[in-house]
Amino acid sequence: MAKQEFPRFKAAAVQAAPIVRDAPNWFDLAATLDKAVSFIAEAGNKGARLIVFPEAWLPCYPYFCLDLADRRGFNEVWAQLLWNSIEVPGPEVEVLGRAAKKAGAYVVMGLNERDRVYPGRMYNSILYLGPGGEIIGVHRKICITVQERLFHTAGDGGDNLKTVFDTGIGKLGGSVCGEHVQYLLLYNWIMQGIQVHCSLWPGDGVLASYVDIVSRSLCRIGHTFGVLSCTYMAEKDMPKKFYSNSTFNVPGALRGGSGIVNPNGEYIAGPVYDEETIIYGDIDLADIDKTRFANNLTGYYARWDLFNINVSQETYQPLVPMPKSSSAMDTAGLEARIKQLEQQIAALSREEKADK
Repeated sequence: MAKQEFPRFKAAAVQAAPIVRDAPNWFDLAATLDKAVSFIAEAGNKGARLIVFPEAWLPCYPYFCLDLADRRGFNEVWAQLLWNSIEVPGPEVEVLGRAAKKAGAYVVMGLNERDRVYPGRMYNSILYLGPGGEIIGVHRKICITVQERLFHTAGDGGDNLKTVFDTGIGKLGGSVCGEHVQYLLLYNWIMQGIQVHCSLWPGDGVLASYVDIVSRSLCRIGHTFGVLSCTYMAEKDMPKKFYSNSTFNVPGALRGGSGIVNPNGEYIAGPVYDEETIIYGDIDLADIDKTRFANNLTGYYARWDLFNINVSQETYQPLVPMPKSSSAMDTAGLEARIKQLEQQIAALSREEKADK
C-alpha cells in the first residue's frame, strides 16, 4: 500500500490590535479592516495557508463594562460597537474574502457580529473564509463571559455546533476564549475529527497562564494542532479618552501570548508576548496519528457505551408560529363529525326497530 499523503502547510497567528480612537468616536472599522487586509497580504506573501486573528478583532473586543456612574456614556459606547460590527455576509466580509483569495489562504477572523435580522443583536463569532474568498461558515460563542453578557447573545445549536470543516488543509475548526473549558463542546469538536484548532483570545495579560494551559491541553487531548491568536496593544496605541470602565485604562493590559502548538501540546512557535507580530509555524498533519497510540478518544480509548453527549441538531429562533389553541374550533371538521355521529345514531335506530 502506498504511503498516505497528508497536508503540510504554514500557519500564521496574527498578534495585533484593532484601531481604537479617543472619544467621541471610539471604533474605526474601516481602518481596522485595512489593517486586517495588510496582515493577510503579509502572511500570504510569507507562504501561510492559514491565517488566524484574535477574538472579536473586528471591530474590537468589548474591553469595557458598565460604569453605573456613567450610564449615558455606556449607552453611547454600546451603540457605537453595534454600528461598527460586522454582518455576515456583508461588505466587510467581501473585502476579507478578496484578501483571502489574493493570499490563497484560509482566513479565520474573530468578529463582533451584528445580526442581519434582529436589530441590536450581537454575537462573539468566528468567521471562516476559504482561499477562494468564499464563506465556509460562522461559529457563534455558545456561552458569553463576564462583560460580554452586556453585548452578546449566546450561540445556537444546529449548524453552530457543526463548524468543523473538511478543507484542503485538513479538518479546521476553533473555539473562542472561555469555550476552551466547555469540555462537552470540545468533545464535540474532537468527535468531528478536528485536526487544526484555532484558539481566539482577547490577549488580556491576566489570562496568560490560563490561555497557555487550556489551549495546549486541548491539542494534547484532542490530537490536534493549535493556532493561538491573541490581541496585543501597545500602550502608545491605547486610547487616552475612552469610556471610564475599560481595560484601556490599565497600562500593558493586552500582552498577546500567541503561538502554534503541536498534537503533543508543545509549542512549535511562541508563545510571544509584548509585541505586534505574526507568528508562523509549519504543520504536518501526519504528526497527528503519531500521537494517537495511547489515548485516542475517537478510537479504543472512547467508552461510548458509558459516556456520550446529546448535541442539539436544531436551531432556534426568537419568533416561531404559535400552535393552534386546543380550544380553537375547526368548524368544518366538527360539522363532519356531527354528521357522522347522526348517521351512526340513525343506523342504530333502524337496527333496534328491526329487532322488535
